[in-house]
Formats: sequence, C-alpha cells, structure tokens
Amino acid sequence: MRSIRVLWTRHRTLAPIGQIFLVLVYFVAIVYFIVLYASPHDVIRMNMNENLDLLTNQTRNKSYRSTSTEHQFNDTIAKKLKEKVRLLVWVMTTPTNLDTKAKAVKETWGPRCNKLLFFSSEENSSFPVIGLNVSEGRAHLTAKSSQAWMYIYKNHFNDADWFMKADDDTYVIVENLRYFLSDKNSSEAHYFGHTFIYYNFTFYSGGSGYVMSKESLRKINEDGYAKKLCDEDGSFEDYRMSKCMKVVGVPTVNTVDDQGRNRFNCLSMQSHLNGTYPPWYYKYDINGAKKGKDSISNYAISFHYAKPEMMYILDFVLYKLQVYGINQH
Repeated sequence: MRSIRVLWTRHRTLAPIGQIFLVLVYFVAIVYFIVLYASPHDVIRMNMNENLDLLTNQTRNKSYRSTSTEHQFNDTIAKKLKEKVRLLVWVMTTPTNLDTKAKAVKETWGPRCNKLLFFSSEENSSFPVIGLNVSEGRAHLTAKSSQAWMYIYKNHFNDADWFMKADDDTYVIVENLRYFLSDKNSSEAHYFGHTFIYYNFTFYSGGSGYVMSKESLRKINEDGYAKKLCDEDGSFEDYRMSKCMKVVGVPTVNTVDDQGRNRFNCLSMQSHLNGTYPPWYYKYDINGAKKGKDSISNYAISFHYAKPEMMYILDFVLYKLQVYGINQH
C-alpha cells in the first residue's frame, strides 16, 4: 500500500507511458484486495441468489402455463368411447329436489351422457323435467320407473344403445360405465347393476343405478309391459325391475371386477371405504359386504347417497385436480 501511495504522489512527474502503466497497477491492486478480503460466503450467497432468482422465474413461468389451461387431462379415448358407446341416462327425481339434487346432477356428471333425461311426478319445462302421471312416494316408485321406460322406448329408442336409470343422489362416472360396456353388444340382452340376493333371487340395487342394452329395453316393453307380464306399480322398484327382466329372459349377473371389487356401489363412497354399512346391506349384498378401498373397483361406475356438495367435490377431484409429477394415465 505504501509503495502505491508513493507512486500516486509522483505520477505527475512520469512520462505519459509511465502514467498509463501506473493506472494499470492501480486497477490490478484494487482487484487483488477485493478478492483477498471479500468473504467467500458472500460470493457463494450472491451466486446462489442469482440461481434461485432464475429458478423462481422459471417456476413461475411453468406455473402460469399450467394454470392458464383449465383442463389438461388427455380425454381422446373418452371422446372416442362417447361416440362408440351411446348412453342415455334418465334420473328419477321429485319437484322438491330440482334445485338441489337434480341441479347437482345436471351440473356435474349429467352432461357427459349422450342424452340426459329427468322424470318426476310434475312437468317442469324450464329445468326441464318430464312429468309422469304418478303420485310421489316410495309406494309408487315402480309406477314412475315403468312409465319412464315406456316413454323412453316410445320417444328415444334410437337415440342410444345403452339405457341407465339413476336416482338424483347417484353419482355416475360415465367414462367408466362406457369402458365397462365397450366390449358388450347392445343388440344382445344385457342388464347390469349392484347385485343383491333375497331368498335366492338376485336383483339390482336401484340406488347405484342399473343399465340395460337396447335389446333389453325392447324386451321389457314389447314382451313385458305390453303383455302385462311386468309390474307397473308398487314399492321395491329395483326388485320388481329385476323380476320383470327375468320374466322376459334377461338375467342379472355379478358385475364385480376381476378382483371381486364393486363397480356399482349402492352406498356412499364414505360408507364403502369405512365399512359403515346399515344392517340390511350385510343381509342382501351378494359379495359379503366387503369393506375398505379394496372393495371398490379402480374403475368404479357409481356411488349412491351422494349429497349435492359431495357431487361437486367428486367432480372436481376426478376431472380437475391434478397431482404434479404423477401421471394418472
């Protein structure tokens, strides 16, 4: 340092070339002292901050790209199945449920059907709901069902290949239903649902929904209702529907997957996961009322007793929520 100060006091006496040389010496000395006395941690921290800023900006850009697209699931296969497996679903509802349960169906899984119809005891053209000449109440569920099937056969027989009945508190994963039906022939008599057994008679739960082929729809109308072989009113609609199917030659089958897990679930998802079953379920379920996640098929089709708020939750989780870094397909 002392030598530099001496050079600084004498630089005016140097020739121009010497002055230039002295400036270079000053510059080298300054750089030397910065490198010598600056904390290595400060240098490292400075580099880290620069890298973190770069990473943060990159992450923000990626996040913006991800959130700017509302739906990023690849639904190409689902769209192809929608064209191949034409599905009409009709929902049994009541006038008091239109603004709650029926509205939730209409705003969640319902639009994924090829055709969606609502039936009630009163017509409502603004919803819209088709009115049937039948009184409300569990004692008349069979009348509501039989009249709905007659109406569909008369007015919508050629609008679909498969026809499903669901309650207004049933949540249906339509894509899984189409997948289940995709290797089956709708020109043959088929009928599917959650299988119960009562005194050696098997029938499908109405709550989980049941689905029939086009040929089965023809049979129950032309061979069943037209010939007065099927009940057109009464309670226990699901039991009477299966009875009608067997009369016209369409049997029930067990619809569990290859691991014995339910596709159609007649209780809520919470009940099946937790095993909180009512006493009658242990009595009627043909598969022994299995509990937990291993009792539900990975390609489950339906769940019953889904409150409106649960329908919106299920719809968000299934069709919107994504887990970063995990490919669900």
